[in-house]
This record gives sequence, C-alpha cells and structure tokens, in this order.
Amino acid sequence: MNYKNDIFISYAHVDNEPFPGADKGWVTTFVNGLKTELGRQLGRSDAYSLWMDYDLRGNQPVTADIDNQLNSCATLVLILSRGYLASSWCLLELNTFLAQVGNGSGRIFVVEHDFIPHEERPPEFNDLLGYPFWVKNPDTGRIRTLAIPKPNPDREPEYYQILNELGRELTTTLNKLKNEADKKPDAGGLAAMKQKRLQNEKQRIEGELKLKNKEYESVLTSMSNPRIPQTTKTNLNNKLDQLETEIGALESELEQINSQLNKFS
Repeated sequence: MNYKNDIFISYAHVDNEPFPGADKGWVTTFVNGLKTELGRQLGRSDAYSLWMDYDLRGNQPVTADIDNQLNSCATLVLILSRGYLASSWCLLELNTFLAQVGNGSGRIFVVEHDFIPHEERPPEFNDLLGYPFWVKNPDTGRIRTLAIPKPNPDREPEYYQILNELGRELTTTLNKLKNEADKKPDAGGLAAMKQKRLQNEKQRIEGELKLKNKEYESVLTSMSNPRIPQTTKTNLNNKLDQLETEIGALESELEQINSQLNKFS
C-alpha cells in the first residue's frame, strides 16, 4: 500500500509500566493480544506490519524516526488515558497523523484505557470512534480498567470481545486501503496506460487514413472516364474536396499522436 507500516501504536509510557503480579505492561499485553487477533482475522501473522516504540521514556520529544513512521503509516491505534492527555508529545503524534489523513478518515482507532468524559477530551477526539477497555459497575457506578494487572478470560470476557471487535475493524480498514491501492495505478502504470491508449488511437487513425486514401484514388479513377456526365463529374469533384479535408484532418491528428508517443522514447 506504499506504507512503511500498517499500524502505529501511540501511547503514554506511564501506561505500560508493569503492575505487581504482571511481567508485562498493559500496553504491551494489549498489543500482543491485538497481534494475535489480527493474524487470525487476516489469515496469517505476517499479513500486516505494526510499529511501536518501546524505548522512549518519560515526556521526551518525538524523535525523527517516530515522525517518519507516523508519516508513512496506514492506521493509528492510540491508547487514550490520563497519561496520554497529559503528554504533549502523545497529542503531537495524534495531530501529526491527523494532518496526514484528515478528520473522518476512519484510520484512527482510540483504545480507551481510562474512562474520560467527552467534555474533558481535546477537540481532536470529537470525531474519533472509541473502543472502551473499561467497565462501569451498575450498582456502585465505579469504573475500572480491564486486564489489570493482566487479562483474565474467566472474569473479564469483555476484554477479549472488544479486542475482537477492534481487530475486525482494523482488518476491514486495512483491506479497504489495500483494495484502493490496487485499483490506483502508480505513476509508471499511468504512463504505460497513456502510451497504450495513444498507440491504439494511432492504429485506428492509420486504418481510417488508409481507407480514405483508397477512396480518393477510386474517385480519381472514376473521373478519368471521359464519358461521365457533367453532373456526376461535379459530384465527384465535391467528393474529392471532402476527402482531401478529411485526409488532412486525420494526418494532422496522426502527427500530434506521433509527437506525444515520441515523448515516451
């Protein structure tokens, strides 16, 4: 698809610190699960590429490598949390990608690590669809993030259900982008298509010109007969004039096409 990677993971590193009792952070665990789900949805584990920065620590600036990855990625998966909103660099990653794809592209997926009311979110999030990885207790109203300290399929099936939904939506988007790329020829393909069209047009004109010249010669032969009536001779003269005009137009058109074809040489 002319993208360096299919998926860019944008997150605050504070959300990837392992909890006691877990050997991996929440984000790493989530990404591993997402990779498994995408491999299942796409049919094989190598059907996509995912980029995630594991080295950046704290509130450090976006590096040139991260900026390069953002500008050559098909989709963005961001982990929305209090830590994400507190990081100017995380928001810069989002805005860098938004500047590339525009609002309403359907290429940004918001994984809601924390519950954050809409009025507390920056305007950049207004049109982005979220996938809540938190649940609200219907009795107490308390909200908790799923998979802390780590996922439990018996106690928290919602985690895997949402992961499955996100995997399906990502798969749909990646397949759509691939189909659009397959339908859109590259610059070389466009040039080859134009050259082929010109060659076909040249053959058509040459064929038509050959027929017109034969018709012209036939009319000339008919006019050489001294016995033809004057009315017929006048009509044949008119026909010759018409054929000369048509032949001249075809020759001019053929000259223009040859000139364009010469540019491909």
